[in-house]
Amino acid sequence: MKSLDDLATVLDGLGIEWANEKFSSGDKPAPPYIVLEAGYEEAAYADNKAYARWMPYEVLLYTAQRDYTTEQIIEKALESAEIDYTKAVTHFDNEGLIEADYTVYVTESERNTDNA
Repeated sequence: MKSLDDLATVLDGLGIEWANEKFSSGDKPAPPYIVLEAGYEEAAYADNKAYARWMPYEVLLYTAQRDYTTEQIIEKALESAEIDYTKAVTHFDNEGLIEADYTVYVTESERNTDNA
C-alpha cells in the first residue's frame, strides 16, 4: 500500500494546483483545482512483526465543466503510482462546479516492531 507522501508526490506531478483540506482564505484558484481531504474511517493491521495504519483520502477535482481529459490524467497518474481508487462525480449547480471524487487508501504510518 502506498503512503500519504506517495499520494502527495502524484498530486505535485499533475500540474494542477492542490491543497490539503482547503486553500488559504482568498487564495482559492479558478477551476480546475484539487482539494485533498482525509476520510473519517481508519483501519489497522498488525501481525506481531509489523503494524500499518491506513486512511481513506478524497482527491477532489473541481472543474467548471466536466473535464474528461483531466480526469483521465489523474486516473493514469494514480494507476502508474499503483494507488487504487474509486470514483464518483457530483454536480454542484448552485456553485457552478463539478466534483470528481477519487477515494484512495494510503498508509499514514508504518512501524516494524522488531526494531522497537
